[in-house]
Amino acid sequence: MLMIDSVVSGLFIPLSLVYLSVSSGASLVRVGTLLTVAGVLSLPLPLWTGHLVDRLGPQPIVLVAQLLQAAGFLGYLMVRNTGVLLLAATIASLGQRAFWSSAFTLVSNLSDRQPGGHSRERWFGIIGSLRAAGYGVGAVVAGVALSEKSGPVYRGAISACAGLLLAAALLLASAVPSKATLPARPSPEEQVETDRGRRGYRVLWADRPYLALVGLNTAFALCNVMLSIALPPFVERRIPSATWAIGPLLAMNTVVQAVLQTSVVRLIRPLPRHVSLCLAGVLWALWACLTASPLWLPRGLWVPCLAVAVLCYSAAQLVHSPVSNALSADAAPADLRGRYMAVFQYSFAIATVVAPLLFSVLFEVSSAAPWLVLAALALLTIPGMLALAPRLPQSAPPSSRRS
Repeated sequence: MLMIDSVVSGLFIPLSLVYLSVSSGASLVRVGTLLTVAGVLSLPLPLWTGHLVDRLGPQPIVLVAQLLQAAGFLGYLMVRNTGVLLLAATIASLGQRAFWSSAFTLVSNLSDRQPGGHSRERWFGIIGSLRAAGYGVGAVVAGVALSEKSGPVYRGAISACAGLLLAAALLLASAVPSKATLPARPSPEEQVETDRGRRGYRVLWADRPYLALVGLNTAFALCNVMLSIALPPFVERRIPSATWAIGPLLAMNTVVQAVLQTSVVRLIRPLPRHVSLCLAGVLWALWACLTASPLWLPRGLWVPCLAVAVLCYSAAQLVHSPVSNALSADAAPADLRGRYMAVFQYSFAIATVVAPLLFSVLFEVSSAAPWLVLAALALLTIPGMLALAPRLPQSAPPSSRRS
């Protein structure tokens, strides 16, 4: 299911501006603005989604989210003007926001049934590998479609996205019973805390360590989304003779993610979670510095330097993704996990909205400014994680987390 969603993302994102501009007759700037508006309109949804996940379980919410996304893509096939474009994009964005606000709770609840202190990391590691592979497959197909420069080919790709999302919904409905994804029943001793926890979001808003974790993860997420957003325009504008390397570098990142994710999870298993996240911060800082380095290096070192930079980025992502998701799940009370993990996803939503504006503003200041700011931001997460670590679980179940 998650792999299918990643195939759809890898296929649609490269096509989106081109296809929607051709089909609606609007400029690329207008299409981009409308897609941003649709994303902003969907931002409040995770709060409601988290509440529904805690009441109904994540499986039906994920199912509805997949159907909403499919409806949005079917709407894209009917785009002839900007009004229909905004409506279709809003429906698709609502579905995507609901999906990511419930899918990780679904995975966390399933992982509850596997014993072992690092079972969540294993689950999220496997999922990360499958998502990377799926995104890579979608991106390859998108590249073929773009090379055809054909409206019917573009529509065929969008139709494939809708079909894949419907297939994912069918797979989820038939293969994952909703009862199997409900949280484990608490013990009588834990029931007292569970009953107190039914105050909903008031508990979460009072949980300052968790909110601090969301804030720190926003910094991590900003580094995470910057590769695909910032690397292409940086290389194209400042080191244009290396533009040919953008595609291979992004493909290399995808392959590394798909092949090495489960191995990295096994490798970092002995480390406390906060140490792993500090390591991710160091690696992302190194990535940002190395990406800016070609500005001062001889031409022959540009591509090798960028290749090493992308490998550092890949390593940071391989460490951060499973550990951060496992930590966010274990830091949540079992009966409020849907709300907690929905709010945790806001770190990625905010980063996605902020990243393009942040890069463009800093890039106007100087070519190195975006990367130096990212490096500083990544390094600042280290003292933050060290200060927060005593108040967050390292590998404990939710019931035994901090008092």
